[in-house]
Amino acid sequence: MKPSVLLWVLAGIACATVQAQTLPQTSKYSQKTLLKNWALSICLAQVAQDERTARDAGSTAGAYLEFGQQDLAVYDDLRALVAKYVALKYGGSVPSEFNTMKCIDLFHSKELDRITSKAVKTVRVR
Repeated sequence: MKPSVLLWVLAGIACATVQAQTLPQTSKYSQKTLLKNWALSICLAQVAQDERTARDAGSTAGAYLEFGQQDLAVYDDLRALVAKYVALKYGGSVPSEFNTMKCIDLFHSKELDRITSKAVKTVRVR
């Protein structure tokens, strides 16, 4: 392989690595959105049926936490709310636990909105 081709290949790999590591949208989210996304991710991790999905959702929650500026106590409140929604019993015409629906309902709940609205009023200093 010619040195110039090798250089372009290596440059392409480096660019792909950087692009894969950046979180362009996450850094633009409001603190409230980050908290809501964290709660949704934790919910999805808890209802996941396989380890790979649970690990991915948990890692996603960790990424949202890194961008957050709230006191860590708010995450305890959110985790308790997630547990409440995960424990709900849903039914329908199709046999299912409807776990994804529980997490979506959590995301749109007034309780989550209340907790996150209150939390963003008291931002911790980094």
